[in-house]
Formats: sequence, structure tokens, C-alpha cells
Amino acid sequence: MKSKLKVIAFYTLALILGGCVPSLHPLFTENDLIFDNDLIGSWASTDSNETLEFKQTKAKDYECIYIDKDGKSGKFITGLGKLGNIMYLDIYPGESNMIENAFYKSHLLFTHSFMKIELSKDSLKLCSINPDGTDKLLKSKPNAVKHERLEGDNGSIVLTAPTKELQKFILKYGNDKKAELFKDKDASEFHRIKK
Repeated sequence: MKSKLKVIAFYTLALILGGCVPSLHPLFTENDLIFDNDLIGSWASTDSNETLEFKQTKAKDYECIYIDKDGKSGKFITGLGKLGNIMYLDIYPGESNMIENAFYKSHLLFTHSFMKIELSKDSLKLCSINPDGTDKLLKSKPNAVKHERLEGDNGSIVLTAPTKELQKFILKYGNDKKAELFKDKDASEFHRIKK
């Protein structure tokens, strides 16, 4: 049971520490996804011991294995898409073999998270949605996108809008410097270590 809780804690911490704003729905439909071969391979963070490994799973899907600075890993299903002229990743936790009890597993809610991505042959920049910027934006414009605030969790935001509404929201505010939905100065930088 302790190992199961560690896996759940890992996914929860990855979302919280990564500064993500979770979403119930994906940012892209299957038809919106694109494939970029340059993403395939292993990447190391330039300022920590974190690594990412992207593998192609389907025609336009990736599997991403994230290893944190303590050596703990998590597997994610990842989709790449473009809104306007900006690329984004949609990240969703993969199935964990460590959570074996079906009843217990039925109580877990895996969510999507979105990252702005800048990709070149040997460098990768990822920028998660800024929770503070999102909070500020949705307090001033509560109808900007469907969402819920969690009770007892400092009012953390969960996006509940369907995919097409999420896309409109990101298109409108994703590159708006005043909205600070994505803070480019907080982007994580990675360099290629293996193709």
C-alpha cells in the first residue's frame, strides 16, 4: 500500500511542483495532433537532474518518461499540437502497474496538463501554465473558460471546459503578456542527450 501511495503522491507532486493547472479534457483532438521527429529521444534539464525521454507510440502520440531529481519516474501519454503559431504539449499520466486494486484505481482522477513548447534539434523549452497568472485572469474574467476551484486546496483551479473551448482560451490568452498564462522566464530548458 505504501508503494501505491508513493506513486499517487508522485503524480500529485509532479502537477503541483511543476506549477500545472490541471484540465479534465485534452487540449487537442486526435485530428489536431501533429508529429515532430525532433522530439524523439532523451533530454536532460540544464539546471537540475531531471530527464525526459520521448518515444513514438502511435502515428501522432508520444510516451514521455519523466525522471525527477531523486530518480523517481512517471510515464505520461503526450500529444503535440499547434494553436496559432505556437506549439503545445498535452500531458496525461499513463497507466501505472503499481496501482493494482481496481476499486482504489476507480477513485483516482488523472488530468491533462498543458505546456508551451519550443523545440529545435538539440534544445527543448517547456513552460507550464502559470497557476498565479491563471488565478488572476479568472478572478478578473471568470467566464474566460469553464473551471472549478477546489475547496480546501487553497482554491486551486481545475479547467473543466471541453477541448474546443480550451483551444479558444489558449489562443486568446496564451501569448498575452498581461495575462501571464505562460511565463516564458519560468520555462524549463533541456538539452538532447540521446536521439
